[in-house]
Amino acid sequence: MRHFAWQVGLDIQNGYARAIAVQRRRNGWQLRHWWQQPLPQEVMRQGILHETEQLIAILSRWRICLPVTISLRICLPAQRIIQVRLPAPDNRLREPHRSAFIRTSAAKQLPLAVESLVMDYRADFCDSQQLIVTAARQEELTHWQHCLAQAGLFPQIIELTPCALQSGACAAGIPADSLLVHRLSKEWLWASPHGLPFQFGLLDDDEVPNPDDLPEALAKQYRAGKLCDGNVYYSSIFDDPPPKGALAWSPFVAFAQMSPPLPLQTSAFALAAGLAVRPADQ
Repeated sequence: MRHFAWQVGLDIQNGYARAIAVQRRRNGWQLRHWWQQPLPQEVMRQGILHETEQLIAILSRWRICLPVTISLRICLPAQRIIQVRLPAPDNRLREPHRSAFIRTSAAKQLPLAVESLVMDYRADFCDSQQLIVTAARQEELTHWQHCLAQAGLFPQIIELTPCALQSGACAAGIPADSLLVHRLSKEWLWASPHGLPFQFGLLDDDEVPNPDDLPEALAKQYRAGKLCDGNVYYSSIFDDPPPKGALAWSPFVAFAQMSPPLPLQTSAFALAAGLAVRPADQ
């Protein structure tokens, strides 16, 4: 992949698709393209792809707007990610036995066979005796790849939605110890500060009936909140003010070069922008 190819972040969630394309220039990121498209409700429900024919048609038309050579990045919906805590194995246990032990332990808590999952784990920053295990379903991942391939799209990077949010915040200069919240259609996605070990969660609208109750709801879910700087940075797919005590931010701050027209609601592109500027895997 040539270094000057467009890096394209594609964010597909319940009810919408958004994309950002950037190129690395001498003085920073150049915004080359943005795109958004409402999706029929039957395309995706609760983060699961259902009626993909319409989505493939929409994406095929969009693909024509892009160069032949791109670096495509997508994210898996947060609703479909599993995260559990496990006791950490003895530090004297080395690889590959350490990973095998963790997978065996995870099998006792995860709702599916570990053979059907793609897994990652890391230490809990608040408790060195605990691990945070993150898993995604391999079958659903394969389904995403098959759907995109029919539209001529072949992702080089498949990221978790909260990690995309962290990436966008980091590129926009959000402090590394600030908590992040992104408003989705019916949920509030929160992600740990990009300077702390990865953790995330979803709050349903029922759990946050009043947006100003968000800080209290976050405190119950994120145990490491005391390690943050006290600020919550907020982005949203809606044109709404941030909840009381939260700070609005725009992922477009990360772009040194932009040309109009620009979207009216730039924070709605927080996930797509985070994918676009994400470093390539080594």
